[in-house]
Amino acid sequence: MKLILTLALFMATASPLALAASPLPAAGGPGVYIEATATVDGSNSRDKAKQVDFGSAIAAAMLKKEVPVMIVTDSAKARWTIRTASSQKEDSTGTKIAKLAFGMGGGFTKFEGSIQVIDNETSAVVYAYNVKKGNFQSAAEAFAKHFKNDFLNK
Repeated sequence: MKLILTLALFMATASPLALAASPLPAAGGPGVYIEATATVDGSNSRDKAKQVDFGSAIAAAMLKKEVPVMIVTDSAKARWTIRTASSQKEDSTGTKIAKLAFGMGGGFTKFEGSIQVIDNETSAVVYAYNVKKGNFQSAAEAFAKHFKNDFLNK
């Protein structure tokens, strides 16, 4: 009986500890400020593609991929600044129909982005990445993965 009570007490106290030990973004990493820029719409369609905040997508992707940096909202507290230029093109209705008719499948949106990581002390570009994906979220996650593996972990 004592064993069951001890186990029950342990489980009750261990559950909050397990939740508190869940992985969080690295608060001790270098500060990164992400400059917000508008995504250019390269569509010829009448209904233009949705406006995308690529900077927010990069911040979310860096948290998701557990990149060991601290994203800050004050540029004065950042070691690096991330600048982006991006465009999104959505196919017109006629192009979509032609793609479906000839078995070319989905993929009606194309997203392209260029990303620079700039050292705030020297203004040097310390890392640059170009990406072409089907949507902005995939592009942001590709950048976060490569920034972490190719730059930070070297």
